[in-house]
Amino acid sequence: MALEPGDVVEVVKNGVTYRGTVLPRTEEIPDNVLMIKLKNGYNIGIKITPETEIRILEKGEPPKKYSAPIKVEHNPELPTAALVATGGTIASRVDYKTGGVVAEFTAEDFLLSFPEIAELANLKLKQVSNIFSEDMMPDYWVRIAKGVGEMIKNGVDGVVITHGTDTMHYTAAFLSFALQNVPVPVVLVGAQRSSDRPSSDAAINLLNAINVAVNSDLAGTFIVMHETMDDAWTTIHPGTRARKMHTSRRDTFKTVGDKPVGRSLVVTKGGKIVDRKIKIWRHEFEKRGQKGFKIDAKANSNVFLLKSFPGLRKDIFEHILLNHDGVIIEGTGLGHVRQELIPVIAEATESGVFVGITPQPLFGRVHPHVYSTAVKMMEAGAVYLEDMLPETALVKLMWALGHSKDREKVKEIMLTNYAGEITKRSRPDAFW
Repeated sequence: MALEPGDVVEVVKNGVTYRGTVLPRTEEIPDNVLMIKLKNGYNIGIKITPETEIRILEKGEPPKKYSAPIKVEHNPELPTAALVATGGTIASRVDYKTGGVVAEFTAEDFLLSFPEIAELANLKLKQVSNIFSEDMMPDYWVRIAKGVGEMIKNGVDGVVITHGTDTMHYTAAFLSFALQNVPVPVVLVGAQRSSDRPSSDAAINLLNAINVAVNSDLAGTFIVMHETMDDAWTTIHPGTRARKMHTSRRDTFKTVGDKPVGRSLVVTKGGKIVDRKIKIWRHEFEKRGQKGFKIDAKANSNVFLLKSFPGLRKDIFEHILLNHDGVIIEGTGLGHVRQELIPVIAEATESGVFVGITPQPLFGRVHPHVYSTAVKMMEAGAVYLEDMLPETALVKLMWALGHSKDREKVKEIMLTNYAGEITKRSRPDAFW
């Protein structure tokens, strides 16, 4: 039986009947697995055995290249947003018949998928990569920073970066340090659910990211994603304090240890925008138009993020600390490792390795003066990084080591608050 992408089939296996649309085959799919898209929007793979029954209910059409009928015309009455694409679910457009992803990336494609954009802003597009976010590397961060800088220098009212959600907060942290005195909002946005699913969050997230980028007085690096599971408000998160907290929920991103910057709402009906709002809670981020913009995108990726845990082997701990230029340790409690490991910290720091301590519990601060273990760790050369998030500390250490390998200079950089990564005090109202 010759099955083609787009065919509607009924598959019976082990007494269970599945009905859906045949998806295009990729290199990753074994020959004995049939991928179909169910009516509810989910894709499933069915291993075909001799007992499996397959019936073609309707012949379909193979994936085809879209020819967008929409012309991109500049509207002088609207602001201009730079749309910088790195990949991820949100930057893909789907053939809704077959579920096949169309690899094009043009302004026409975006306006075809999200026509409401034309009411918010003119678009200038730049693609710097086309990868899954789990494949993101520090070299890509540098490329993104330079691409964003180029768009800003060419004159735009805001920048939106489409990005996969898995590592979005790492990229946001790096851009927070690399883009200094940025005069416009730089907004990272993604989607937890692909555009072909009924529960997709792509359109709402993207429209709100553009709204924040061109219609707010903010300046800096931010993440804009769903505030709740409902299609209503989105939250504006600071780039150095945001974190993905759930694998699949649409409200996965939270501001940790501080308050969000604000929120955005774009309401659409029938392909038209009927309402839009922006509420800013933290007015210290309203710096649009600030002077002295520069790109400082140096990075040294020879660093390691290490979680302290019961049973962590001393030889592994030693190997990690002595073979990297810097290590961030997620310490237990107020910032601890097993006392047996403290001499290794001393050996590493004496050889010039930077060892930073961050809170494993995420909320609250590490402190070197409460328990004797932490006192000994500090005396061994470990640097306690206040309430900096572990991922942010890792990224900042790459950035710091890109400027100097001198341990004291790196320590100075790490303890300097550049983009809200260190708060003056822990806020009781920021614990949720």
